Amino acid sequence: MTALDRLSPSRRGFLLGGGALIVSFSLLPPLAVAAGTGERKLPGSLQRDPQLNSWIRIDEHGVITVFTGKCELGQGIKTALLQVAAEELGVTPESIRLVTADTALTPNEGYTAGSHSMQDSGTALRYAAAQARSLLMGAAAARLGVSIDRLKAHDGAVVADDGRRLGFGALVKDEALHVAADGRSALTDAAHYRVIGMPVHRVDIPAKVSGGPAFVHDLRLPGMLHARVVRPPSYHATLLRIDTSTIAKMPGVRAVHRDGNYLAVIAEREYQAIAAMHALGKAAAWNETPSLPEPDQIFDWLTSQPADRVVRRLARISSRQPIAAPTRCMLRSDHRARLPSSKMAS
Repeated sequence: MTALDRLSPSRRGFLLGGGALIVSFSLLPPLAVAAGTGERKLPGSLQRDPQLNSWIRIDEHGVITVFTGKCELGQGIKTALLQVAAEELGVTPESIRLVTADTALTPNEGYTAGSHSMQDSGTALRYAAAQARSLLMGAAAARLGVSIDRLKAHDGAVVADDGRRLGFGALVKDEALHVAADGRSALTDAAHYRVIGMPVHRVDIPAKVSGGPAFVHDLRLPGMLHARVVRPPSYHATLLRIDTSTIAKMPGVRAVHRDGNYLAVIAEREYQAIAAMHALGKAAAWNETPSLPEPDQIFDWLTSQPADRVVRRLARISSRQPIAAPTRCMLRSDHRARLPSSKMAS
């Protein structure tokens, strides 16, 4: 099993096996989630998308899996989200499996952009993990016959002050518990942080520096080939001639394709396709006809092209008039030139 497999368990793997604790979120409106207290907004992405509802799972072996709809783009959120969940559960980040941006398994959190990963997904995971810890400690208190204030979560178990301990797996193996998010569970006080704010190794770095799979474009399928297109040197350039015999014999090249002015190469590996593309570009002879203006004539040339004129309403000048009265507005006219496009564009 690879590190990537460890972070991405299959859907079937989740559905089979023994009992598990699944902290999930209701399909009902927020008012129903906080029934009797009036409508209350849930924190982070718990409120944004209650339809995809699994955020955290603990199976009968004590294996913890957390889910996020955000994806790792080099910003380090895999590591940060693991730290958040680990802190609230009292475990190490290394002991948690993380599933990111899997449409079959994770919440729909929209785009990964605008610095919202920690603000939305991190907040959701923090409250989900805190609630899971509370449920585990409640179950342990009932089993051990002690009050919750005599218990703590530590390294995948609930430990009593007299030394007795129950692993997370032992606390959830009897039945599956589906509970609605309440956003009320006590969060770990910052004064007691053991993981958040501490230096840890980023989980996404090893694959990047070793050439392993890190992003979607690292996907490799059986028999997959790579292609590159040779772009023309200018608009409306036409391909006069090309000798492909040398390029066709380059390492890994499977085919050289020409369709009129369209020129491309197919190879077994990406770099082989790139090298063949450069060689093909040097071997190609083009006929070019000047079609773009000189730099000092660009403005006049743009305004002389066929265009669509769009009038936009920018803002009301006055807001004191009655609603029924005509509204005075600032208007802007946009001149959108329809520029020539290359037939070689892919």
